[in-house]
Amino acid sequence: MQQELSFQAQIYTDLDGMPARMRFPDKTNRGKMLSTLMMWKRVIELATKKYETLLKQLIDEDLIKDPKTINTPGTFVIGEANKVSLSVSVSQPRKAFNFEWFANKLQVEYKVPVAMTRALYEEAKQPGETQNRTLSFKES
Repeated sequence: MQQELSFQAQIYTDLDGMPARMRFPDKTNRGKMLSTLMMWKRVIELATKKYETLLKQLIDEDLIKDPKTINTPGTFVIGEANKVSLSVSVSQPRKAFNFEWFANKLQVEYKVPVAMTRALYEEAKQPGETQNRTLSFKES
């Protein structure tokens, strides 16, 4: 008697077996690895589009609550059906630096001119380390 797999296990098993069902355009080891990488990239792109479309449909049809409408930090169930539920975790709002408030506060409390604060602010900016890189695939 075979035990029934959970839905998540079924998804994992099906996706894990996908490369074995593919016909690779290049039979070399490098070609198979690059093709497999391309396959997973396409799966991500397709899954993202399908996820966003279905999420919008669920919200539009009032089957789940729109997660963007929840502003209170915490974890909330926004939809459920029998054995499946969807939760959203809302974090504390990110604090952003308000230069105008800072410059005005320095001017009022310490008599530092806004122009001087702005000059120092610009001088303090340093090149960052973050660089974005995007890989793309082409099949010939």
